Amino acid sequence: MFKQLRKANQNDYLLITATLILLVVFNLSLLSYVQGQQKAAERDQAKDYEEALKFADAALYEVKIAGKNNFASYKSSLTEKKHHNQLGLGLRALAAGDPTPLLVMQMDTKEAIYVNKSLLEMFGCELSSEFYDYYGQSLLNLISPGDQARVKEEFTDFVESAVDEERFRGDCQILTAAARTLRVFCDMKYSVNQRYGALVYISFVLN
Repeated sequence: MFKQLRKANQNDYLLITATLILLVVFNLSLLSYVQGQQKAAERDQAKDYEEALKFADAALYEVKIAGKNNFASYKSSLTEKKHHNQLGLGLRALAAGDPTPLLVMQMDTKEAIYVNKSLLEMFGCELSSEFYDYYGQSLLNLISPGDQARVKEEFTDFVESAVDEERFRGDCQILTAAARTLRVFCDMKYSVNQRYGALVYISFVLN
């Protein structure tokens, strides 16, 4: 009988020990998660007036892209990209209401620095930051693999010899974020901007 009690006590001790270990691991994991959330929240809080304006501008950009009667809270991912306020509210307000999908590309950096709501919808992205990640500093990431070589050659020939306000038109298949291919007609305009240098405006129309 005593042996059975001793064995039962040992099992209880093992169970209690295992439970305590699990509780410690759980609490450490919870603490790590909470600290991570606090750090993320701190990144989303402005430290001064100028930073508050920058955060508000980034959130405003997302609202203008999403359309009227919307709101957005600032989150750090909005200003981790450089694209949000480079062209000013004038172009944003104009292009956000444009039904034609529009992409503005800066030639020096090869970055997409502006997209409108229609383009986001065409490529299956909810936020501009999602599109910029998908774009990844290369126009070819938007093009179906079968058309990439031809588009690269045509685009390179165009921008190497283009003068201000010159246009090029062509068609190709684009690849959406959901791996869907769409045949589109592209209208490209080369424009030299005093502040941003050479820009290419690309509109996409379903073909």
